[in-house]
Amino acid sequence: MTIKVLITEDHELYRDGIRLLLEEVIPGVQVFEAGDLPATRARLASEPDISLILFDIHIPGTRGLDGLEEIKAVHPGIPLVVVSTVDHQASIQQMLGVGADGFIAKTSSKATMIRAIKDILEGELVIVGGQNPASPISLTPRQLATLELLAQGLPNKGIADQLNISPTTVREYVSGILAMFDCDNRTQAVLKARQLGFILD
Repeated sequence: MTIKVLITEDHELYRDGIRLLLEEVIPGVQVFEAGDLPATRARLASEPDISLILFDIHIPGTRGLDGLEEIKAVHPGIPLVVVSTVDHQASIQQMLGVGADGFIAKTSSKATMIRAIKDILEGELVIVGGQNPASPISLTPRQLATLELLAQGLPNKGIADQLNISPTTVREYVSGILAMFDCDNRTQAVLKARQLGFILD
């Protein structure tokens, strides 16, 4: 099956760089490009089987997070990862809150970007921020319980069953944990949590 990726970005040079990166990481990838929100809508309408959207929130035709909200409302089944210079933890949480499936800072290195794209394609929720959290990490009891189950290797559905909550709620908890620990996947979050003493084996 051919993987189709839509790059929504208004800077041609950056689009070219991402396209070359995708072609390096994903053999046979089919890359589409859009420089503004109307072009994004049109491309998604003509290519309904897009596998992944790499989305800059600051493209012509958008204001704040309304473009992100619109695309996810119309195409909820397509994974959408924000690629942006807006990488404050609070801003990333807002993006995840309105439907983003991950975040990659534009300041990320090539190696980090490649690793993140591979994780995304394997179904991981990836958060690669360029800034450190401004405050100490503080977990709620439910987030801590989620973290401990992550350390046991349980998937979201397994965690939901253990805690008697919905998979959607688990996903929100995992998103929060990744952001707070400034990690781009659950494995790294568990390792960092162990180092900081949140998980005692």
